[in-house]
Amino acid sequence: MTTSAPERVSRLRVLGIAVLVLAALGLGAGFLLIFSWSIDETHFDRPSAAFDALADEVAAVPGVGVVEKERWVEAPAFWSPMSSLRVTVERSALPAVLNLACASGYLDPVDWGLTVRTPSRTEVSVFAEPVASGCPDFRLDVVPTVDAVDSLAPGRTVQAAVWEDGRLAFSDLLDGRAEVSSMIPFVAAADDLRRAAGIEADRDIEISGPRLTAVPAPGESGAYAALLRRLIDEYGVTDFWDGAGGGTPIDGVARTQIMGDPATRESVESTIRASGLRLADAPVVFRED
Repeated sequence: MTTSAPERVSRLRVLGIAVLVLAALGLGAGFLLIFSWSIDETHFDRPSAAFDALADEVAAVPGVGVVEKERWVEAPAFWSPMSSLRVTVERSALPAVLNLACASGYLDPVDWGLTVRTPSRTEVSVFAEPVASGCPDFRLDVVPTVDAVDSLAPGRTVQAAVWEDGRLAFSDLLDGRAEVSSMIPFVAAADDLRRAAGIEADRDIEISGPRLTAVPAPGESGAYAALLRRLIDEYGVTDFWDGAGGGTPIDGVARTQIMGDPATRESVESTIRASGLRLADAPVVFRED
């Protein structure tokens, strides 16, 4: 039985539509898959002999402990590999590692992270933005920064960084000490830390611990530390968060948050107001401990 020309055309149209539908479904499924990879930041390994050689060179430096390496791509930029090196290094080997990183012939951008250990068991972590070649840009002077932290607080684990807005930050958020006073030595030495890091004298500095965030303005370090000691020793403040020094505002308003005995609220607030510091005029939010 023969098929008429109109019937053949009709069947071809149906087949064509079915093929288009299947193609659209396939493209949609592929898009959703790539989208999910993008959201999850799924890593797809892209090994490189040159990157492996760089990691091996670093690992061979006397005093280098752990070297964690990764080279990968992420959706949708499968053509643009990223490289990461996380290095644990003794203080004595730090200059050699920095020199090696500067002299490396590896051309792809590398995300460097260093954890420096000192003889007094201090650990200082610093991270650099990926750069295509040349010296990693940690945005601070690594060696004198490590030495300053080690001298100030031996045995502590601290991260030093310069944020996008140029603020120098020292954080010990994972420290086991529960006292708000544990980071006061860093507040008192804020101006010295700024100089050690090679940061301009007018840049802000933030000191963060489990129960304290302090942002002393340049030149305020001694008076700021004295204010904190008084609030803690005389009024029993247990948490202090300075939002007036440029921290993230609460409900759009820069505020200082205090936690402690409600009976001391007026005394605490009047002490802050009389301090003459940058935060003196900011609203104070008092929370019960």
